[in-house]
Amino acid sequence: MIRPPASGLERSCRIDDSLPVAPLNTYCSQALKLAEITFLGDEGYAARIPGFRGLIATGATKRETLAELETALVDWINLALKRGLGLPPLRPGKPALATGR
Repeated sequence: MIRPPASGLERSCRIDDSLPVAPLNTYCSQALKLAEITFLGDEGYAARIPGFRGLIATGATKRETLAELETALVDWINLALKRGLGLPPLRPGKPALATGR
């Protein structure tokens, strides 16, 4: 597995405007730094973030895969919060952001 360079993950996550944006953007950016990328040979790359069940993205290049992962992560976070499921902690033993519900 390949860890992506931090410099390639500096884009801002676009979280639903009805949610507290600043803390969630930080959470999203930190989560992307934990991404694990796997080379799939002729099929390109796959990426996932440990702790985010069911979240996976694929692409022909690392850059494309990370862009897809960011989009999928934002959707994953928005859905989890709208359903009141909360977010996984980014570090073991540390609580995740509170949902406010």
